[in-house]
Amino acid sequence: MKSNIDSAAAGLYYGWKVLAALFFAGFFVYGGGLYCFALFVKPLTDEFGWSRAATGGIVSAFWLSAPLLVIGGLAMRRFGVTRLLAIGIVLEALCVLMLASVSTLTEMYLLRAAMGFGKIMFAVTIPVIIARWFSRRYGLALGMAWAGWHVGGMVLAPVTEAIIRSFGWRGACIALGVALLAFALGPILWVQRIRSPAELGLAADGDPLPATPAAAVGDRPVAGAVAVAEPAGTLGDLLRSPLFWLIASATLFFYMTYGGVLAHQAAIVQGAGYSGELTSIVLGSTAGFAALGGLATGWAVDRWPLGRVGVLMHAMLLAGALAMLAVSRTPSVAALVTHAVCFGIMIGGSDIFFVKLMRARFPHVNVDHAYSVWYCVELGTLWLSGIAAGWVFDLTGNYGRTLVLLVVSAMVAAVLSTLAVRRRWT
Repeated sequence: MKSNIDSAAAGLYYGWKVLAALFFAGFFVYGGGLYCFALFVKPLTDEFGWSRAATGGIVSAFWLSAPLLVIGGLAMRRFGVTRLLAIGIVLEALCVLMLASVSTLTEMYLLRAAMGFGKIMFAVTIPVIIARWFSRRYGLALGMAWAGWHVGGMVLAPVTEAIIRSFGWRGACIALGVALLAFALGPILWVQRIRSPAELGLAADGDPLPATPAAAVGDRPVAGAVAVAEPAGTLGDLLRSPLFWLIASATLFFYMTYGGVLAHQAAIVQGAGYSGELTSIVLGSTAGFAALGGLATGWAVDRWPLGRVGVLMHAMLLAGALAMLAVSRTPSVAALVTHAVCFGIMIGGSDIFFVKLMRARFPHVNVDHAYSVWYCVELGTLWLSGIAAGWVFDLTGNYGRTLVLLVVSAMVAAVLSTLAVRRRWT
């Protein structure tokens, strides 16, 4: 172990290697687990005759385990981030493989919920790991890690569409499950041999440590390490704060639009008369712009006022939803391009904005508690949004009224977020 640490400390800052592994794992965990499953709505509807609320719910059931995130901070302290990362990836992979053998709606919902549990076990650790390795570049590093999710969607969406055409949706499930086990798990286990820069005698961002007495890291002291006191705020302090509930309300309306549009994006585009191939291109393009949006937003939050970043995110959400509304009424390539660009940028940057908002407003609460609880609200909304949007479609027979409601939701989110950015009370 000593030689491994010496080797890691000598070359490229090890935090970048950790970041690369997180990027690559997210490529399959999120790109395959969410983006690609939006392509399954139509084939499942065609094969089983289920309603759009039911098939949209299969996509959004990925978020059904969201309430467990409330204890995410405690789980990381009890089991460690490496175990949560590895178990999460393996669980999602096994559930994807099992999906290929089931045919009932109940079984699919249960497996998708279990997939979501695996995904959140993986995802909840990312801001915590990055906070260990990066400080000045925290926003950029977060954007780079999450960009992998969207690059995965961009690359895997057309591949999955081709597999569905040739081998059916069950064949696509098998391919995604094998890819998760083969390509997502190994890099994570390798980089997690070293848990923090202090083990390499470095501070965050690769900076040298000040000459101070040894401090404990994990179960052993590390020479030259700086003892950093954890924030004293508790989970109860966070939940008792009116400001937290204002941010939670903004999150609910924001991600209701985000999730409702994304869960039904493929069905809306195909319902407008476009082919499955073009639909997968739109989905993949959205993911590609999400990757760019994540990188750009990560760079921006480290340099710009938080309010300016928030305005950008809400403008992109509203523009993307309006463009999809235009497509549902009058097919338009220009509107499809506008949607892919704006909605993609928003998808890539929105989590970064809200995480930065939580850190800025609650510096006295440990990041694992603050992120876990906020992320619970986000994922719970994403779960409900696909079902709610499908239910409105089933009532009205078209996506026009559904998208009008989602546009209104985006407007309400903008107002609430503006208040949260400006208020300082906790």
